Amino acid sequence: MTITVIGTVFVDIKGHANGKVNADTKNVGYIEYAHGGVGRNVAEAIGRAGGKTEFISSVDLSAEGDSVARRLQEIGIGTSRLLKTDQGMGNWLAVLDCDGELIASVSQKPNLTALEQMLLRDGEEIVKNSKALVVEFDLHEEAVNKMFGWAKKHGVPVYGIVGNLDVLRERRNLINDLNLFILNQAEAEEYLERKLSTVEACKLAARDLTSNGLQTAVITMGSDGCVFYDRRTDAFGFVPVQKVTVADTTGAGDSFFSGTVFGLANGFDLERAVCCGTQLAAWTISSQYNVDPEIQEKVKTNPLFQREAVLN
Repeated sequence: MTITVIGTVFVDIKGHANGKVNADTKNVGYIEYAHGGVGRNVAEAIGRAGGKTEFISSVDLSAEGDSVARRLQEIGIGTSRLLKTDQGMGNWLAVLDCDGELIASVSQKPNLTALEQMLLRDGEEIVKNSKALVVEFDLHEEAVNKMFGWAKKHGVPVYGIVGNLDVLRERRNLINDLNLFILNQAEAEEYLERKLSTVEACKLAARDLTSNGLQTAVITMGSDGCVFYDRRTDAFGFVPVQKVTVADTTGAGDSFFSGTVFGLANGFDLERAVCCGTQLAAWTISSQYNVDPEIQEKVKTNPLFQREAVLN
């Protein structure tokens, strides 16, 4: 069966400065356009890792919208429910310094009305034919709640991802119905309203995140690696970051999430799944792309991703 990803598409406009960014003067560098969006990035990364994936979203009625669909299809990702509508995609403007670190960004949201109406109409059919469900929280609360309810009815695991921190602030209870939730250290501090200055503090925070129903929580800590907690087994864990030469940090979190979901959907234990996420993130930040296009070849020789049975 299929890993169904429901989320957004953005066109990323990224300005790469040749040196350190100075806000008071012009910064020489280069500008590139790329397909992005949390949901789209996740669908691409899972698909490239070898997961059978369907992406449900909306794109513009434009050549760029057609290009988004075509690229996903070339990877083997299902797009039969990729709607074409006016302003179906958003835009993300980012400035990065010479080390590939994000300095500032501005986001313009897409119009998700058509997508949400389709989910309310066809959502239960989508859910019951899914191996696992990935839901981006930027969708309207009614649509998200309906998808969660259908997933519970049909026993389908739900993995949630935040595209916008404001959504997490406004809808804190959403994580309680998830099988897995991943967030970075800053987001965890915002959610729990306390400072997390050590690895041990992050471990305890991961446990606290599961106190109202969430099954497993992962907190990423940048160069310090990540921690996780599994409420079902009362088990903590830590996975170190992989040292790589950074080309572009955008998309790293999406790839981490994707690798972890890929592992869990294939029956890997939580630690191994998190190691898959760490590896995908390392590959992505060492490339110039939102998702490393060479993942498909790299997973073939990496023992982390080998499995006895392929998704069907």
